[in-house]
Amino acid sequence: MDQRAMDDKAPPVRPARLEELAGGGESPQPLLDGSMQLVQDVKVRLTVSVGAAQLSIAELFALKEGATLELDKATADPIDVFLDGKLVARGQLMVSGDHFAVRLTEIGK
Repeated sequence: MDQRAMDDKAPPVRPARLEELAGGGESPQPLLDGSMQLVQDVKVRLTVSVGAAQLSIAELFALKEGATLELDKATADPIDVFLDGKLVARGQLMVSGDHFAVRLTEIGK
């Protein structure tokens, strides 16, 4: 299909004509109106970081199954809890049955 045939099928493009809003005397109502009711069932994902390791590319390629990486945190150090990459809490690594768990010790740090 040539460019001309494609141009014939494309919708026309025109400038947007916007009307000016009249300033009303009403005071605007906040979206949440002081209530979390609207968002309380929204699911979020928290990420827990127990530490990091730094190694060279050569060391990375030399890793084999069963290798141990030493992390930059001691076992007594608090672990970080992130929401969308932002630190929101700290805690202590725990075990709950067969799962890891976090006991929160600081919130909003």
